[in-house]
Amino acid sequence: MAALLMIGGSVMPLQAQMKERVVERAKESSTNKAERTVDETIESVGDGIVNGVKGLFTKKGKKGKDQSDSMESGGSQGTGGEYGSEDWSEEGGFGGMNSGQASDGSASLSKYTKFSFVQGEEIIAYDDFMQDKVGDLPASWVTTGTAEIVNFDGIEGNWVWFNKTKGNFIPEYLNDFPENFTVEFDLMYDFAFGTFSSSRNIVLVFTDIANPEANLGWEGSGDYFTLQKLSDNYLGIQFSGNSHDGGPYIVARKAVHTEKGLNFRNDFNAKHLINEEGANKPIHISISRMGRRVQVFANEEKVLDLTAAFQKDVKLTSARFFVNNAADGDNYYLSNIRYAVGQPDTRNKLLESGTYSTSAITFNSGSAVIKPESYAILKEIADALNSESGKSVSIIGHTDSDGSAELNQRLSEERAAAVMLALQNEFGVSNAMETSGKGASDPIAENNTPTGKANNRRVEFILN
Repeated sequence: MAALLMIGGSVMPLQAQMKERVVERAKESSTNKAERTVDETIESVGDGIVNGVKGLFTKKGKKGKDQSDSMESGGSQGTGGEYGSEDWSEEGGFGGMNSGQASDGSASLSKYTKFSFVQGEEIIAYDDFMQDKVGDLPASWVTTGTAEIVNFDGIEGNWVWFNKTKGNFIPEYLNDFPENFTVEFDLMYDFAFGTFSSSRNIVLVFTDIANPEANLGWEGSGDYFTLQKLSDNYLGIQFSGNSHDGGPYIVARKAVHTEKGLNFRNDFNAKHLINEEGANKPIHISISRMGRRVQVFANEEKVLDLTAAFQKDVKLTSARFFVNNAADGDNYYLSNIRYAVGQPDTRNKLLESGTYSTSAITFNSGSAVIKPESYAILKEIADALNSESGKSVSIIGHTDSDGSAELNQRLSEERAAAVMLALQNEFGVSNAMETSGKGASDPIAENNTPTGKANNRRVEFILN
């Protein structure tokens, strides 16, 4: 049953209200972000609509029977929402990690035992769009398409919403890629399943284009992106919701302009990931480049493993999202973009230096519930500790500065304790361990940007 909104005594479909708003936004879109303007009258009414769109995610009863209908709402207005948490209990532990599901309904660590992806250690950019105004385009994006920031009851954080649109969306911070890096983001979709759409596609394209803002009119369709030339080398990771061609698929397309015989396309059948039952449920996408090799994970599953994704010595200079949604019922949502560099050397750093600090152990916002994609880094730490089981270890939690000092202190302590329990219960670590927290008192980066805050949210290990 469609969600409804009561306005002025009359009942109107909520989805229709949002779509009308997107049409109005399209009139304001510009290739120059400095020229973007917002009608404050529309904003004041429209934000009330967007902020109350819980029905968009519950109208089809997608939540599992064991899931809660709402998430903790105690986060701050700043990035990360580092407010205190009530997630710990004597019965369930932190996040209920001995069961198949965490206490907040998310997947537990035990569901990610096949997850081998490890995040890059140095966060270059992090964007959860909490610094952007609801209803606006992301401030740090250049685009010719139509999108806007929305948020939802029952779904954490702010999201970029792509409805019926076609265009390039270029985050300015996805640039100058080294030989080894990782990019992650959360992707969500909501389609009018059972109806035809000629295109329900979002593609992340890595290129060696000299000017990231060039070719804003490029269309990323056709075999190997050859309808319009973009750059000499590029790799596209495409998420397609189309079902009329045997999909949905997750697709890798490589193009080499000078040597077309090296071009390829790999299709992963993603029907179990992109389907009606999975609508409005975030999928965590993890991408790593290691020289010429690229691996792509969707949640815990490796969906693509490309051993020759790039030619030797290709320098990637930018990335863009190309979105092509052809019908009104096509919706993609994007959040929590994390770009990091460096191959972790967890074992050696911990054992040789006796200390190790990482921001790759991540938690739900304002919570001590460990996100399941932290499994691989926790396993590496556990392997190191198990090889030196006679040594004791101190685990220290750190937060960003959002929220009060008292709440952040408590949260940092709870997160350190959650990590200890995970190491003991999930990985059999028997070392003597003690935990503590420093709140936001010991930052390693500025707390006034999303990227700085993401670096400050970390866990430190000290061998004794």
